[in-house]
Amino acid sequence: MAPTRAAQYIYKGSAMNVLKSHTKTLLCTVGFFLTAMLAGCGGGDQGRGPILGLPAAELASIKVTPATGSVPIGGTQQFVATATYADGASKDVSAASVWSSDSTAIATVNASTGLATGVASGAAGIGATFGGKNGSAALTVTPATLVSMAISPLNRSIPIDGKLQFQAIGTFTDGGTRDITAVSSFVSATPAFASILAGGGATGVATGTSLITASSGALSASTNLTVSAATLSSIAVTPTNASIAAGTTNQFKATATYSDASSADVTAFSAWTSSATAVATVATPSGLATGVSRGAAPITATFGGKSDTQTLTVTAATLVSVALTPVNATIPIGGVQQFTLMASYSDASSSDVTASSAWTSASTGVATVLQNGVADGVSGGTSLITATFGGKSAAQTLTVRAATLLSIAVTPVNASIPVGATQQYIATATYSDNSSANVSNASSWTSDNLVVATVNNASGVATGRSAGSAHITATFNGKSDTQTLTVSAAVGPPAVILASAGNFAVLSKAGITDVPSSAISGNIGTSPISGAAIGITCPEVTGIIYAVDTAGPACSVSDPVMLTTAIGDMQTAYTDAAGRPSGVGPFLNLGAGTVANQTLVAGTYTWGSNVTIPTNLTLIGGANDVWIFQITGKLNISPNMQVLLSGGAQAKNIFWQVSDVVTLDTHSHFEGNILAQTNIAMLTGASINGRLLAQTAATLQQNVIVEPAP
Repeated sequence: MAPTRAAQYIYKGSAMNVLKSHTKTLLCTVGFFLTAMLAGCGGGDQGRGPILGLPAAELASIKVTPATGSVPIGGTQQFVATATYADGASKDVSAASVWSSDSTAIATVNASTGLATGVASGAAGIGATFGGKNGSAALTVTPATLVSMAISPLNRSIPIDGKLQFQAIGTFTDGGTRDITAVSSFVSATPAFASILAGGGATGVATGTSLITASSGALSASTNLTVSAATLSSIAVTPTNASIAAGTTNQFKATATYSDASSADVTAFSAWTSSATAVATVATPSGLATGVSRGAAPITATFGGKSDTQTLTVTAATLVSVALTPVNATIPIGGVQQFTLMASYSDASSSDVTASSAWTSASTGVATVLQNGVADGVSGGTSLITATFGGKSAAQTLTVRAATLLSIAVTPVNASIPVGATQQYIATATYSDNSSANVSNASSWTSDNLVVATVNNASGVATGRSAGSAHITATFNGKSDTQTLTVSAAVGPPAVILASAGNFAVLSKAGITDVPSSAISGNIGTSPISGAAIGITCPEVTGIIYAVDTAGPACSVSDPVMLTTAIGDMQTAYTDAAGRPSGVGPFLNLGAGTVANQTLVAGTYTWGSNVTIPTNLTLIGGANDVWIFQITGKLNISPNMQVLLSGGAQAKNIFWQVSDVVTLDTHSHFEGNILAQTNIAMLTGASINGRLLAQTAATLQQNVIVEPAP
């Protein structure tokens, strides 16, 4: 049966009420969740906690604390980053920040935590970044500080009067350990048993045990030292058969052994000596030996009346490093650059090894380099030039500019030199970018008159050969320039007057000795010493042997008056030569006393030192040109060396005034008059075209002496 209208109304009303009730409940639930979501988002607050219903405050700044910090090397400092917001609120954001150091060589910092660590002494800035804001602090790193110390050796035993060196070892904040003996204090608890010096050197006094303490500041370390009744048996030096290069060092150690079989390091208590100091030296009390030159040196340590010796072998100096110059050179296209490689050795010496090195260019399209170190610009750009010698290399960057050669110019203009002198010419290239470069060593040099002057094709050094003029030309990359060189006759000083001393091939005050047999062409004589000091036999002399008495060789002639005059003239000539005006410019201290590979024109040459002539020497000039050599020191002529005369120069016009000993070494040949204030020695096979005028003695060994014509 269908429901009545009233019943239908009641049913519909009830249903509507139920629907309204559920709808209200649903809306309330949805509203609750939306509110919660909004509160949870908070709109974003740059790291702050949510505030229900409030807008986020903006980040204002970041502050790093402490603002200034200080730690030793190896020490740490925790920095804190604090964020401050526009509403005044703040928060620790250290863990959310990115940390950095502006000088990691001084201090590093953990990028996530802000923990900084000192690396080296200095100052570093520590920064924190958060939310687009930055903050910073300053950190000073001081030298590492001592955190603990130890003493060494431990629990040792020495005899009465025995020695033992203690050492204090410190551990520092940087984790390193160092010897701090020199800055530590040492104390013996019982000085009656053992005494100890400030440097840690202990001495046994009487049998017993004493506590030895080393201290530095508030830190200390101790050990027992026992003194026994043992006696010293021996000492031993180590290492055995050591070998080092010249200029390097070797540490020797001396160990004492006692009658109770105990031992002790007595290096610092021993006296050290080297029997060959020219090969190696050794320092007392350290026992540190230094190689000086090649060879073998016995090194000895002496302690308590005992000694031991070991041989130290010193080898040739070893290569330490090489250096290439110039740095960052620049040349144009077609230009050249001379590079130089210098080698440094273990004995602190150095040498130019340019010609002995291997050369490479990293970019041969930009620049090439020859095996003599000369680089050529090929095209614009840069190339790394490398030189290698003895397994070591050095490199420099060469820049080639995109410029072209316009011209070259030779200088000096209208130079003039005497015969035998030299003139250095310079070729300068000018380029399209207005730059210039010295291209002397890269140019080709010629002379149009080789009779008057020659010129070295590679270096541009011209030499005068005879009076006249010559045109000197340099050519480089198709460009050339020419200058005129005038060569004049050499002009020397007036000759030294020998007077009657010039009548002798050999004249001396203190005697003439000979290892037979020599051949002397000219007179010889001695005065005031007796003729008995003439050790020359008659057959060795083509001339007269003069003596002040009848004690000379059988063929000698006694003429004391004439000899007295000749000796006086010899002294006058020496004084004259020594008193001439000193040489200047290239005539003063030529070669710093080493006169090698030289051709010398007439003039006065002066040295304030010893002079050595290791290679042939040429004197070039006319028959009337004069050379005076003033030497304040010794004159040494090397074996097989020759003095050569050129251009008509004569031995009679050459004067060697020497204030010390003159030595003509084996098989050498000499030219000129030697005026020596002391001894003149001619070694085996040496010869001279000249005179030996010695104010002490003259010693000969199978020599040839020819007195020049007056």
